[in-house]
Amino acid sequence: MRLVDAKRDQYRRLAKKEGYRSRSAYKLLQLDKTYHILRPGYVVVDFGSAPGGWLQVTSEKIGRNGLVIGIDIDPIKPISENIHILVGDVLAPETKDELLKLLPRKADVILSDLAPDVTGVWQIDHLRQIDLASKVVDLMPDLLRRGGAAVMKVFEGEETNRFHHQVRGVFEKVFTAKPPASRGQASEMYLVALGYRPPS
Repeated sequence: MRLVDAKRDQYRRLAKKEGYRSRSAYKLLQLDKTYHILRPGYVVVDFGSAPGGWLQVTSEKIGRNGLVIGIDIDPIKPISENIHILVGDVLAPETKDELLKLLPRKADVILSDLAPDVTGVWQIDHLRQIDLASKVVDLMPDLLRRGGAAVMKVFEGEETNRFHHQVRGVFEKVFTAKPPASRGQASEMYLVALGYRPPS
């Protein structure tokens, strides 16, 4: 068995044992352990949240006084009382309108584990994924409080530097991270952005 497959199976088994809906839960757990993104009482928006692994982790970290709103085009089975599920296309204006109605205030953290339906043509998949992530950044002035944080999946490729520059333009600090639970391919990484500065 290849090392990549062994690691994938390791986290899949661990997720089943510990009750997480996906192995990706461990990516967020590992990122939060390093960067301390999620805190009790926080309001969090999670884009691309199906099947719910990141929602579970966030729910645990923010506690009963926090709120996480998960958004995905696919339905998600209920998890806990501090999670609200919004089914819709993250790029659709009506989804943003519904999200704004649900937010009690601007979010402390925005999470994005968005990925397109993979075509198998890497250049196309990379460009589509970066476009999704860029759209999330475009939504932030309405959704994220000043000083807030974000964690965003990135498919590495020709547009990665441009996207990194876009994020650096509105955050005080931006880190590139590849948590151990990520798949072994060099293509997937995460930007951890701290200290949001809304564009004037």
